[in-house]
Amino acid sequence: MSFTKNGVYTVRNIGKDLMLDLKDDSTVEGNSIQGYTKNGTEAQMWMIKKQTEPKNSDNTFTIQTYNKGYNGNGFFTTVKEGVNEPVVYDRSAFLVELVQGVNETYRISFTLGNPDLVLSLPDDDNLVKLANFNSADAYQQWVLTPVN
Repeated sequence: MSFTKNGVYTVRNIGKDLMLDLKDDSTVEGNSIQGYTKNGTEAQMWMIKKQTEPKNSDNTFTIQTYNKGYNGNGFFTTVKEGVNEPVVYDRSAFLVELVQGVNETYRISFTLGNPDLVLSLPDDDNLVKLANFNSADAYQQWVLTPVN
C-alpha cells in the first residue's frame, strides 16, 4: 500500500515497538524526539502532509507535531547531518521522504543532504537519531497508523 493520504497519524518503530514521541509534549525548540511507550497523547500524534516539491517525487512529505490540537505546529530536524545525530523539535519545515518497505513499513529520510541517513531508534536511551540506512534494521522501520 502506497502512502498517499494527508492526516494525523501515530508512528510506531517496529524494532522497539515504541511510538515517535515529542518528549514531555514540549514545543521548546531543540526538545528531543524520542521513542516512547504508546499512551494515546498528542505528543504521539503527527500531521503528515504530501508535498509537491521537489518535482516528480511521490514520497515527499512534511511531518508536523499535532501538539495542543493545532494543525501541526512544529517539525523535527537535526542540528548537524551525520550518523548518531539526535533528532529534535524545530519550527522550521523540513521535507522528508517516506519510502515504503515490506509489511506496510516505511523508512523516514530527509530529502536534503545524505539520502542514506534515516530516522532510527538505535540506543537504549530511546532518542530518535540519524543512522545509515540498512534494510535489515528494524530500528529504522516505522508503521504509520491513522488517528480516528
